[in-house]
Amino acid sequence: MIDEGILAKESRMIALYGANAQTSPFLKTLNGAFKTLGLNDYAIGLNIKPEDFAYMVKGMPDSKVTMALYEPEYQEEVVPLLDVADGCTRRSGLCDGAVAEEGKLAGVCFYPESFERMLACEGIAVAGKRILILGSGPVARALLPLFGVLEASFVEVAGESVESAAEALEAAKASMAGVDTDIAWFRPGMSVEAERYDLVINAADLYAHADKRLIDPRGSNPHLTLVDFVRGRSAFDTLADELGCRKLGNFQWMTAQAISVAHKWLGAEIDCDKYEEILNNLGV
Repeated sequence: MIDEGILAKESRMIALYGANAQTSPFLKTLNGAFKTLGLNDYAIGLNIKPEDFAYMVKGMPDSKVTMALYEPEYQEEVVPLLDVADGCTRRSGLCDGAVAEEGKLAGVCFYPESFERMLACEGIAVAGKRILILGSGPVARALLPLFGVLEASFVEVAGESVESAAEALEAAKASMAGVDTDIAWFRPGMSVEAERYDLVINAADLYAHADKRLIDPRGSNPHLTLVDFVRGRSAFDTLADELGCRKLGNFQWMTAQAISVAHKWLGAEIDCDKYEEILNNLGV
């Protein structure tokens, strides 16, 4: 049950829905970010069982919860329950947040904004870069148009099938004029020439499977950056340790998400200094 005393406070509240939201590292990141940004707002975790999720989502517009975020296990499940969806959600089938507006549930996909913010604050420019995306599902579809806007030179999508990779690129082609593209078939442990890419993005596994072998890199590339969206240690952490290359994700990703939410929903003024401060306060 939601504590009515908490909901009665004047501070704005964001509810994080997840199977284990109350112990989620994202909940810690959200509240750490809000505090660093000087906000009096806060997030609470709501542990939701799969069988109760639809009921909780549909009831939100009539409750005291006006803003909600969804953990990865529910980011696709919530889409059919929305009354309104933004362009990224419609394109990708992925929604990580929603607001209640006039009795309706309006879905938001923060992935492109948060991804761009993370790279910018980490000093990584996409312009002219060669990118490999592992996976052609919702995360890849959410991000693909961004690479055209940011002027990547080459994007290859390794999909669960070559058909799905081609479909993902086709859906984003209006935003990717001028970007060279290719497709491949993604298989766990697939051979990848490390020198060929500047960024390799894990859009195939959103969970903390550090023991998985997503790719088998050939050669070396000290300038390679691995990026994923996993909350915890992942297969790319293991790979980065082996290659001695840079890896972004986990608390960097959650911090970028948190400040994107604070900016869009809470009107916070944000910059990369705040991003760094939040990470330092979290002990990262």
